[in-house]
Amino acid sequence: MKETLVALIFLLALIVFECIVLTVPLRLYVTKIAQREFAFGLGGLFLVLISWLWALAFFRASLTASGRVKIFCFLMFALAVFFEYGYQNAFSRFSSVEDLRVALFDATSEQRRGSIAAYLDWRAALPAVVYGALLFKFRATRRASWKPIALVLAVFAIFFSSISSFTNGQFPTVSLDAFLRTAVLSPWKWASGYHGPREQVFIHRQLDPKNNVVFVVDESIRGDHLGINGYQRNTTPYLAELQTKGWLYNSGIASSGGTCSEKSDSLLFTGMTPADLPDTTFEIRRRPNLFQYAKAAGYKTIFLDGQKETYWLGTSYDRQYIDDWKPSSTFQGAENFDLDAVIGKKIASLVNNSTGQFIFVIKRGVHYPYVANFPATAAEWQPVDTVETEIDPARKEQLVNTYDNALKYNIESFFLSLNVEHWQNKTVLVYTSDHGQTLSEHGERHTHCGTASDTAPTEANVPIFIVRREALLIDSAYRPSHANLFATLLDLMNFPKEDRRYAYATSLLEAKAADSRQRFFWVGDFSNRVLNGRVPFDR
Repeated sequence: MKETLVALIFLLALIVFECIVLTVPLRLYVTKIAQREFAFGLGGLFLVLISWLWALAFFRASLTASGRVKIFCFLMFALAVFFEYGYQNAFSRFSSVEDLRVALFDATSEQRRGSIAAYLDWRAALPAVVYGALLFKFRATRRASWKPIALVLAVFAIFFSSISSFTNGQFPTVSLDAFLRTAVLSPWKWASGYHGPREQVFIHRQLDPKNNVVFVVDESIRGDHLGINGYQRNTTPYLAELQTKGWLYNSGIASSGGTCSEKSDSLLFTGMTPADLPDTTFEIRRRPNLFQYAKAAGYKTIFLDGQKETYWLGTSYDRQYIDDWKPSSTFQGAENFDLDAVIGKKIASLVNNSTGQFIFVIKRGVHYPYVANFPATAAEWQPVDTVETEIDPARKEQLVNTYDNALKYNIESFFLSLNVEHWQNKTVLVYTSDHGQTLSEHGERHTHCGTASDTAPTEANVPIFIVRREALLIDSAYRPSHANLFATLLDLMNFPKEDRRYAYATSLLEAKAADSRQRFFWVGDFSNRVLNGRVPFDR
């Protein structure tokens, strides 16, 4: 009886503590009930209650377990709280199935090291220490063995496996449950997705490409921090030179498709938009991608990846549509912050040697920590933030200074290395970023990938412009978004409209100011509309 009471008190204390120091949106379900959305409100609260009761059973069983079992329970709990508090610290939410997939399979070693430093939240030490003390206080009973804990864990796995088809695993709970929920739901979610080939693209006429089309997707570049977009700091002097020469066609500040890299890149890759979401039939894995269209139009397809060592864009089937893939190790220089300049030189050599190439580029960009993205000698705006372990709104000035220094160094070095003045062949470059950044304008401790309840439009604030030395007609008064880029690229490839598989959003080569509409971006899981959804960019 004493053990049950102690376990209950610890659970209640953990619930209260995490509601105070973390983002645990229990109020959402009360709001849904008030709005008479009983299925969602009551269903969500039922899942929350079940998860709490399970946590109570786990804590109760662990208190009287044998020594080895206690060590196992403590290590699992400590891993869970540090892992989940880290995601709360970085994104103001618990982990998701997609987070685990990216962490295990898509992240580079550099990104993992940076994430650990940025995400680490020492507040997790408090519940871990208290739980460890409770385990040490109670002795094992005669019946103590692996069986009680194994049974409790099996019940959790069976229950969450049974509801895997009905939840995206984002309802609020305690950190231990959130961690195990992600681990249990992940294989079910991965297995239930579409894993077949994409729809094919056929072209019914012979095309002989006379140009090169380069599509650059940068990392964490915020559109309103570019000097060419009216920012008070001169962060883009070389781009301004290109614009003065009439070689840069600026569409200004745009809305990204999502606020996380993988989400935005997937939408850009397939031409899908927030208007096509939620995606409950895995269209994002079925619809034709840019490489398919480019190959059908007669282009050689090249993928230059400044971030990853393994192929990650789209599905495993998409690798067959790439003629030449260069992972990030291909461009490693003396310093990581010069990697994008090496990519720029590679692009320059490609476009000067031949035509008929479609080059898709994922830049390294200026992902947090910003101080790692430029040399100390390039710190034009002072003071800079040299702390790489957390984002502190109290250091907002340093944060912005550091970001602007990183942005200027990266963009200038990349575009200077392209050597646009000496392009020998007809080449057009389309540029954007995957998402923007928050920079703690409203006290945020995350940079992007916020939740539907706390995401600011700055997370979707990105630039869009085109570089071409030949004349191009673009209405700069049109308010663009990522949605416009797929059709723009197909137009630049001269891909016939009648041969396109879908009616994509308006191309920038056709859009007029009068065509501008309210822009939206998507937050959260592509397949869920309740805890995620379309968020207005224009407010």
